[in-house]
Amino acid sequence: MKVIRTVLGDISPEEMGVTDSHDHLIRSGGLEVAKNPPSLLDSIPFAIEEFSSFINAGGRTIVCMDPIECGRNVKSMLKVAEALKGKGHIIMTTGFHKGDLYDNRTSWLATVDIDKIVEMMVAEIEVGMDIHSYNGPVVERTNARAGVIKAGTGNLLISEIEQKSLRVAAMTQQETGCAISVHVDLGTMAWEVAKLLKEYGAKPEKIILCHLQRNPDRYYYEKVLDEGVNLCFDGPNKVKYYTDTLLAENIMWIVQKGYGKQLLLGMDAGFIDAHSAYMASKGKANGIEYMLTRFVPLLKQIGMENSVVEDILKNNAAKIFSIEK
Repeated sequence: MKVIRTVLGDISPEEMGVTDSHDHLIRSGGLEVAKNPPSLLDSIPFAIEEFSSFINAGGRTIVCMDPIECGRNVKSMLKVAEALKGKGHIIMTTGFHKGDLYDNRTSWLATVDIDKIVEMMVAEIEVGMDIHSYNGPVVERTNARAGVIKAGTGNLLISEIEQKSLRVAAMTQQETGCAISVHVDLGTMAWEVAKLLKEYGAKPEKIILCHLQRNPDRYYYEKVLDEGVNLCFDGPNKVKYYTDTLLAENIMWIVQKGYGKQLLLGMDAGFIDAHSAYMASKGKANGIEYMLTRFVPLLKQIGMENSVVEDILKNNAAKIFSIEK
């Protein structure tokens, strides 16, 4: 029996619906916020409003990719999920981000034995997430369970601590069957990440590599996809990197090459200027709903068939994020 593990309980893959496979609704602190203050997303009412706009545009599920020690707030996310119960689903993550968001010498990721870390990750998926997100020293588990494992790597380098987190992710996947979603900085080192995770025992069909749109090299995408992994393009409405048109055309090229079943889509709205709810007091801005109201229509405008769009938004996500119960 396959299930999707949301924070309010398991659902069938068919209930997942249209999915934003990489996003942020609540981020309450951490080194990422210290480095980039506009990445603080700590308003429950705004998170509810933002998720509601996605639901009203036809969306159903958001996969929130804030990992341990990077502002994950289980208590706040549960309030958002409860407010929209029956309308939308939230999947939360356990695991880690890229290495420069942790102390590479003294963080518990660096110092604790890998088997013990895996045990802690497995517990978050199979028992319940720690309400304190393992900030320590007290652990108090909720009934809410994580439904995806995160890891991260830096720009042009997979550091030693990142290699450890990838090994943790692969071992945790072997225990739980959860998908692994990896932040690959600026779209670099994706092929190397895929090779390492497979070497560590991860199933390629349950590996998601994110942010490759920031490295718009089509033939590199083909090289990575040939490893059997999945790509999540999470860059609509980010013209500071590349235009929507370039992103859409690259996705279309990948589909024409035969890799349409290995694609996911997300917004990765990790800053307040990407949330219309936060920006409402300043003026009108686009939010998470942009993926469905603006970017998906562009995919169709350039010729993508409805069945392919359905795969990217629904069928692929249901398959990749499912857990064998």
